[in-house]
Formats: sequence, C-alpha cells, structure tokens
Amino acid sequence: MAVGKVTKRTPDNLAKGTAKRARVTAPEDTTVEMLKRSAADSPHTYIVGRTAPAFDAPAVLADGQIGRVSLADFCGRFVVLLFYPGDCAGMEARDLVEFSDRCDEFDAVDCSVIACSTDSEYAHYNWRQQLERTNRGEAVIHLPVVSDRTRRISRAFGVLNEHEGQAVRAMLIIDPMQQIRVKIIGDTGMSRSVDETLMLVQALTI
Repeated sequence: MAVGKVTKRTPDNLAKGTAKRARVTAPEDTTVEMLKRSAADSPHTYIVGRTAPAFDAPAVLADGQIGRVSLADFCGRFVVLLFYPGDCAGMEARDLVEFSDRCDEFDAVDCSVIACSTDSEYAHYNWRQQLERTNRGEAVIHLPVVSDRTRRISRAFGVLNEHEGQAVRAMLIIDPMQQIRVKIIGDTGMSRSVDETLMLVQALTI
C-alpha cells in the first residue's frame, strides 16, 4: 500500500501556506478602488448644502492688478466659482473669456464670477498679459482669477486632484448666504456653458 508523502508542519511551512492563501484570496487594490475610497473618506466630497469654505488668497483682479480676493467680500451675492487645472490651455482661455464677455448678465442677477487654479498670481498675471497681446492690447478676461498655490482652496471644496496637485474642472454656485447650492465636476476636455450657468443662477433666485 502506497503511503503519501507527509510534510512536516513547521512554523516556516505554515507561514508560507498562509501567505500563498492570502495572495489567492485577497485581490490587489486598483487605482479606481483607491480613488473611490479616498473620495468616500474625504470630508469635503459632499458639500452641497453646506457653508462654503472661507478663503482669502492672492489673485489677479478684474482690473488686471495683483491683489487679494476674499469670499467674504461677496456675501449677499451669488458667486459662480470656476476651478480649472492650469493657465495657458486653450480651452481655459476660451471658457474664461466667454464668462468675462457676459459678466454684465451675471451682474444683473447679483452674481459674481471668480476663477481659480493652483497657478501663482504671477503666472495668472503673465497669462492675462499674453492673452491681451494676442488681442491687440485689449483685456479679454474681466473677472478675478485666484491663486491657490497651497492647494487649500481646491482641497476644501473637494476639487483637488491630489495625484496631479491641480484642481479639476469644476463649477460651484454659492448663494448670498454663502451656502453651496450647485457643484459640477467635468472632464478636462469638456467646455462649460455660460447659458446653462446663468439658467442655474436664475433658477436659484426664484
């Protein structure tokens, strides 16, 4: 009668068997799963209906000068807050120019438009100057562009891509009581509609 080989149960063999079973039964974490858990754990992911995080940061102002922008200064008005990854992209310039061209329409419904990225205020200034040179010296962006070099603003509003260190393309609408009423995050290649944004603000005034 044949007798099977018996493996001695030593601590080393037990450890190897446990590790082998762990490799078989525990699936590896994927980037998608890690991002899902990161988003679920973030205290700022679901912020619609909450008070907007306060900020006071350097910026290029609507008149083209370097100064500071504080969200508290806009209390009593609606605010459309536009986040974007960085200056110099053609789509970002087109979006901001389109919103700038219709600032009067936003002002008519007591709404201010503010843009924000993680570039420095000096990068914003140089970018604006470059756009003006290509437009025969005429200003093309008439809204404040905030610098979020510390990433604190983007992180507080739940729109920071931690891996890239940049804000994603996002739009938030903040009401006169500084409550966040709308938050929309879009793909990098997706343009923003000024008409739809105005309709959302108008709907919130009813």
